[in-house]
Amino acid sequence: MASVSEIARDIVVALIQTGKMRLDDDATKQGRWLGDLFKAVHQKIVIQGAIELLVEDQLKSFNIDDLRQLRELLDAEIAARS
Repeated sequence: MASVSEIARDIVVALIQTGKMRLDDDATKQGRWLGDLFKAVHQKIVIQGAIELLVEDQLKSFNIDDLRQLRELLDAEIAARS
């Protein structure tokens, strides 16, 4: 399985190869820009993975009765405000 860094690298390379992102003529500027892009893609992948794990964890402990009770409470609150 590829690491997050490898996936981020592959995404950055694909963006450049497909012409979605253009390289800068200034090597220093280009290096900073590519570094920033890599960091942003890397963070997005990490955050997305963390959210997926959180959702999976929540689904494991999901209780339909709790959801029904919450819905009843919310319906009562809505009715009281109407």
